[in-house]
Amino acid sequence: MFRATAEQIAASGLSHRLQEVPWLVPASQSTHIVALSVLFASAMLINLRLLGVGIGGRTASQLAQTLVPWMWRALIVLLFTGALQTLIEPVRQFVTPIFWGKMVLVVLLALLTRWVARALRDNAAQWDDAATRPAVARVFALVSTLGWVTVIAFGRFIGYVWSYYA
Repeated sequence: MFRATAEQIAASGLSHRLQEVPWLVPASQSTHIVALSVLFASAMLINLRLLGVGIGGRTASQLAQTLVPWMWRALIVLLFTGALQTLIEPVRQFVTPIFWGKMVLVVLLALLTRWVARALRDNAAQWDDAATRPAVARVFALVSTLGWVTVIAFGRFIGYVWSYYA
């Protein structure tokens, strides 16, 4: 379905110029992995706190206040480096259903994170106290954890399965 678009991008001058820079792919991939690590670690710290893991220390709302901005910055870096990688190898990305599944998950997880971050900010006392924490907090923490693990797995699998669709 997206093959024609991928082939047009691959044939573009920009794609060819980017492919000629030998260090661009490894630098982009390395930066992508570091940004993903920041995003995933931040999400996990918040999710574990929402699941009640850890005694004492910072509350879920305090963690969210500190870490959610880091998550957004990391997501911006991920989108930039991912777009760069897609411009360099568009067919590898666009023809793989796993790539599109990954993109849908990233959008859904970003929207969920935005909603929970807002709820944590607006109702900090309720969300920080385990006795009054809404049940949706645990559901979010589990969905978020599973979602980000799936995004990571899908990202890895793109490199292994794209040739089946090429």
